[in-house]
Amino acid sequence: MIGKVLVGILAIFLLLGPFSGPITDGIHNWRSSSTTENFDVTTGGGITAANITLNQDLYQAATGEITSISSNNTETPVASGYTEATKVLLVSGLNAAQTRTLTVTYAAETDDTVMRAIGPFLPFLIFGGVIGAILVGIWQSKGHR
Repeated sequence: MIGKVLVGILAIFLLLGPFSGPITDGIHNWRSSSTTENFDVTTGGGITAANITLNQDLYQAATGEITSISSNNTETPVASGYTEATKVLLVSGLNAAQTRTLTVTYAAETDDTVMRAIGPFLPFLIFGGVIGAILVGIWQSKGHR
């Protein structure tokens, strides 16, 4: 009995391990879309950061979902903060006292209300379903029906 349970647990790890990355990537792509926006930004003297307001919600309100920020000036802009309630992205690393166009590419949260509702639970539903199916298979193989 213990042997079959251990084999089942090992099977779960062997099945989910190699596929967990592609599954979570698929969920990310299903729940978000790549969006590019341009912003004209002027910084004052001694100011090296600026707030810009995104048109769509940043996926999971994570600055890591900013794919790139580029400027038509010679500078290295970086996303350094995000306020979810107002969609305001803080961009730092700007040159002081200059006007530039920033191009921001980011993963935007989907507008689909169904995905917004069940999206956070998808990994649990998928991985839980696989684990549940394996455990039911083990249970039935022991003669329980």
